[in-house]
Amino acid sequence: MSCGSTTVKKKIFINSHKTNCVGVGPMQCLQVKYTESDDWSSFYDTIEGFDFEPGYLYQIDVSVETIDTSTLPADKSNLKYTLSKIVSKKRDSRYLLNDIWVVTNIGNIEIDKTSLQFPQLEFSLKNMQVIGNDGCNNIRGAIRRITETNLEFGPIMGTKKLCSQMDIPNALNNAIIEIHSYKLDGLKLFCFDKNGKEVMKCLKVD
Repeated sequence: MSCGSTTVKKKIFINSHKTNCVGVGPMQCLQVKYTESDDWSSFYDTIEGFDFEPGYLYQIDVSVETIDTSTLPADKSNLKYTLSKIVSKKRDSRYLLNDIWVVTNIGNIEIDKTSLQFPQLEFSLKNMQVIGNDGCNNIRGAIRRITETNLEFGPIMGTKKLCSQMDIPNALNNAIIEIHSYKLDGLKLFCFDKNGKEVMKCLKVD
């Protein structure tokens, strides 16, 4: 410990993926919180001795040293974080959604595998958004909520091309706003509405 500095112990929870942030320039930040009930926030510092692996949720103990600012450059943080112990590291099951999915069923509609209208969705937990194609138009929207069982989207926006067959695109756009929960079974994703009715089935694409 340097002269004029103090050190405290702190517990930190770390999310399974980094997020885009801006420090001195554009960068990728860890997402952290200090109690389980807190919201995630961007962490602009580094943690000495800690190697982050995407797809895992961490709880760690760190020592935080407050350094005398008179010894630091103007753009340098006066807090130095050092890993003391990894308390827990567990696979984030939500991260399994973080991929491209082909939509095979929408409600009672089974999409013909030879159809030119074959919708697909790509989930990005890092950006908390979904992008894809509804079988006619490109679509994009926010992931409003995601837990180990719940999945909800914000408003879905898309291009305005009019295709000869709009049944599948219309059905998908109606279904996606009804999604409230999900279940993963291997490479299959099942999505349900608030009443537990299956509204969409997808297959993961390698």
